[in-house]
Amino acid sequence: MKGTGFFRRLLCLLLVSLLLIPAALADKVDLSSMSDDEIVELMKQVNQEIVDRRINKTAKMAPGTYTGGKDIPVGKYIFTCTATGNDWGNMFVYNKEGKQVEWEVVSAPEQGQDPQTSFITLEKDYTLKCSTPFTLTIMAGAVFE
Repeated sequence: MKGTGFFRRLLCLLLVSLLLIPAALADKVDLSSMSDDEIVELMKQVNQEIVDRRINKTAKMAPGTYTGGKDIPVGKYIFTCTATGNDWGNMFVYNKEGKQVEWEVVSAPEQGQDPQTSFITLEKDYTLKCSTPFTLTIMAGAVFE
C-alpha cells in the first residue's frame, strides 16, 4: 500500500515521544528506593563535585572534628570564624599522619571588624578541628562580577 511507510514512521515517532515525555517532565530524582548508605554516598559525591567544579558555596559548621573526604569534601576553603561575643578558640588542621599543618587562634570579631578568615586545604584523611562555630566557603579563586 502506498503511504503505509509514512504512517508507520509517524506511529513509531508518537510511541517514542510518549515514552520519553515522563522522563523529560521529571523535576527531581526519586531517592525513595535508595538505602541510607546509598543516600550518604550520593551526598558525598555531589558535595565533592561542587568542590571539583569550584562552585562558590558556604557551609555553616558546628565546633568539632571533621575528616577530609569523609565529613568534608577534599578541597581548598576559606575558613571563617563565626564566634560571637567574647568567644575564642583554636583551629587546627592535621595531615593524615596526625602532624599539625595549620593552627590559628580564632575569635569573634571586635565591633566594626570583619570576621577572621584563613585559607585552608583539606586533603583526603586530613583532620580539621575547631572549638568555635565556623563556616567553610569553597575557594573558587577570583570571582568577577
